[in-house]
Parts: sequence; C-alpha cells; structure tokens
Amino acid sequence: MRKNYNNDTLALYPNGRKMIKQYMPDSMYQYFPPMRAPNVSGADIEFIPNATICVDRLNYTGVVYDKNGNLCRPSITYRFGTHTNIAKFSSTHNFINEHVVFAGGGYIFSHFGHFLLEGLARLYPMLDDFYRDKKFIFVVRHGTKSLPAYVMNFLSAIGITPENIILIDKTTKFAGIYVPPQASEITKYIAPIMIRVFDLIAKNLGNADIKTYDKIYMSRGKMNDGRTFGESQIEHIFEKNGYKIIYPEKLSLDEQITLVHNCRVLSGTAGTALHLAVFMRPGGHVVQIKRNSGNADNAYIQNQICELKNLNFTTVFGSIERIPTGHFSQIPQIIGITDSMIKFFDDNNFQYNKSDIAPDNNAWSQYNRQMRRYKIAHAYSKIIKPIARILSVFGITKYGRNSVREYITHIMHAD
Repeated sequence: MRKNYNNDTLALYPNGRKMIKQYMPDSMYQYFPPMRAPNVSGADIEFIPNATICVDRLNYTGVVYDKNGNLCRPSITYRFGTHTNIAKFSSTHNFINEHVVFAGGGYIFSHFGHFLLEGLARLYPMLDDFYRDKKFIFVVRHGTKSLPAYVMNFLSAIGITPENIILIDKTTKFAGIYVPPQASEITKYIAPIMIRVFDLIAKNLGNADIKTYDKIYMSRGKMNDGRTFGESQIEHIFEKNGYKIIYPEKLSLDEQITLVHNCRVLSGTAGTALHLAVFMRPGGHVVQIKRNSGNADNAYIQNQICELKNLNFTTVFGSIERIPTGHFSQIPQIIGITDSMIKFFDDNNFQYNKSDIAPDNNAWSQYNRQMRRYKIAHAYSKIIKPIARILSVFGITKYGRNSVREYITHIMHAD
C-alpha cells in the first residue's frame, strides 16, 4: 500500500523553517508550507518472490506484480500528485533467474534535473551493504541499449557497477524483486533518506582537482538554446560583487558537483543547474532568479531542495518579457534589471552604477529576433502536427502510432 500521509507517518524536517526571502511583485508572492514526507527507510523495502515487472511500452514505465497477478503498490510511480500509467498484468516468456532491485525508470533519463530529483528515488537500498551485489532493474524506452553518461556517473557514485545494471523495455519475470518505495515525488516531497544518497554522491564525485569559490553564479549564457536572453547584464553585476560565473555545460559532472559542494552561495536563473543545491553543505544559501512573468515556476521545487538540505532560499523576479510565459515554456524569454532585482541588490549591499542597470538594447534585439523565429516555427508546426496524426494511423499498435508520429514530425522538421 502507498504510505498514508497522516501525522503518524509524516517526517517533519528537524531544522524548522529557514528564512525564505522573496523579491517579487505583490501578485507573485508564494506561500511555501513546511515540507512533509513519508519517513521512508530500508525497512520499507518489500521482497516479492517470483515477481514480474510489467512494462507499459508507450510510456516506458513499469510496475511489479506477484506470481498471482497482485499489484505491488509501492512499485507505482507517482509524479505531480498522480501516478503514471499502470501496465496490466500479463504472463511472459522473458525470465531472469536473479533476485533484483526495482529501480523504476521512464523518461527521467533524458532530463538531468528530473533524474536528479526522481531517478534516484529508489536507489537508497545502496546505503545498505546487503544490496551492494544485487542487480538493479531500470525500465527504459523501447530499443534503449545504454544509459546516458551522467546517469552512469551517478550510479557509480552510489556503488552500482555496470555489470549490476539491467535495462528492460518489455515485461520480464524474475526469481525475486526487492521493491523500495519511492523516496521523492516531484513537487510533493523529498524524503529525509535522500540526504544520505546526495551526500554519498557528493563524497564520491565532489573531489575534482579544481579551484572552488565561496559564491558562484550558474549561467545559462553558453547553452545557445535560444530560450533565455539578457543574462549577461545580470552576470556582470554578480561578478562585480564577488561571484564566480560558472557555465555548467562546459564542465564535467565531477567539477560541477565539486564547485557546488564547496560554495556557500549558489545563484542563477530558475532551472536544472540550481537543483545541484542537493549537493551543498547545510547552512548555505540559494538565490534563484525567476525568468518568466507567468505565476507558475519551479520555486516550490527549489524550496523543497533547500528545506531538505537546510539552506536559505531567496527568489528574485527578473523577467522583463512582454509576452507572459510559464517556467517550462518553449517561447523565448528575456530577463533584466527589474525593480525587484534592484531591491535585492540594495538589501545585500551590491555595488553597481547607472550603466550597469541601463536597458540592454543588444539583449532586446536578440530576443526580438528569436521571437520572430519562434512565431514562424510555431505556425509551421500547426501544419505538421495534423499531417503527422493522419499518417500515424498506419502504426498498428498504440505504441507504433506514436512512433510513426514522432518520426514523421522529425523528418518534416529536418533541415
């Protein structure tokens, strides 16, 4: 059964409420309630003999059933307050004569931030020596032969060797399966046991031979994804006030974790890079710049990370866009010096002059050019998608139709 969320089973974080500061327009202030989470531990891991992982190949997720076809409910994956697709029980000729650990899976492998917050949620058995020689089963997209390099680095850091990794993309039976309940659910909670997982990773990956800094700013400036403009002006002011500008995509995973683990203040725009705060030491500070003008953003998730690791959290409104966007939007975004940001600078004794905070005309030119490109591409996609849907009926199965649709859309977008 999924753990009940009542006062008897909830683990309240011992550090109490840290200081959360918001430099926001009045309409965007958020309430961040204290995080509660099920007090997951190794004692909650269930062993199911002669068990089967049934795979939903369309969504590449899996659940565990016992030999009688009864669903093992702790194997269900929850995201954003609801569960992912639950594959129906079916028999199979695929059999692996091993006692294994169910590690979950899904699309999380294609996104660094989500793997960090979700993909590690069933790997805490590695904190117990009993599981160190067990094989871990990951459900992957159809045809996947290997995991991304950064995932392999994380797995290695917690002691899972390549020979103890099994990838499955179809329903498979095992001699026995250990099922660890989920230790984090995106937007809902991160259980205290995850502190030990993150600390173990920091211990093994946070020792790169590089210079470290007390205050760092994680920049998106070298991503060249055409999505965020105007950051260089903000970087300049942070750098002027003692922050080292870091471009994560230019560094190895070891170097990124080493820098974050040894800094006291981590700052940057909202996104995956700031989620590396899971590797900071307690007592640090995270400064997140909101890069969209819509109300929805990921400050709630970032605050949960800060609460887990006992970090102070400050969020600053930095959007100057004319078309409101959401956090996950593909629409180009532009940030700059807002009244909220100036208030943050003044409260924290930042040094700057008038030219530092003057409108950045070059950023506006880049933003407007990219916005025109986006509008053209968006209009084109309205034509492509209906065609792809019609032609995809030639995919016999639901999975096949989805694959055909993705392929058609891809070739029609190809240069």
